[in-house]
Amino acid sequence: MKWDNPPLWPVAIPPIGGFLVAVLDAILELPVLLGWTLLMPIVIVASCSVLLLLLPRRYGSRPECLIGYLFMVAIAVVPQLVFPIWFVIVILFWMSQSLYVWKRNYPNFRLGMWLGAGSMSGLYLGSLAVFNLMS
Repeated sequence: MKWDNPPLWPVAIPPIGGFLVAVLDAILELPVLLGWTLLMPIVIVASCSVLLLLLPRRYGSRPECLIGYLFMVAIAVVPQLVFPIWFVIVILFWMSQSLYVWKRNYPNFRLGMWLGAGSMSGLYLGSLAVFNLMS
């Protein structure tokens, strides 16, 4: 997908959504209420990938975009278990992608990776904000 002008929705909506998931998770204390683990926000972000199936047809293959999104969520979470500072790499990746992905014609898998990195960046930043503001 290639845009003529820099698009706002792929840059703004995923990180805002991830941020809101982190904040709502802390405010509502869903893991305590439902007996879930700390992975619940990640599950919520991953389940939001279903919304990519609602993209207009002009964006191309929606399932391919969904697979890219889920792939990036997995890439953002699994190394975090071993390498605690991994979230910085994910955020830097999303920021670098936001600068040039819209200029070139990449496959929808790459668009999904960009959206997934944005969601996980928002989740990480929201979690940091909640941790610092609520403790």
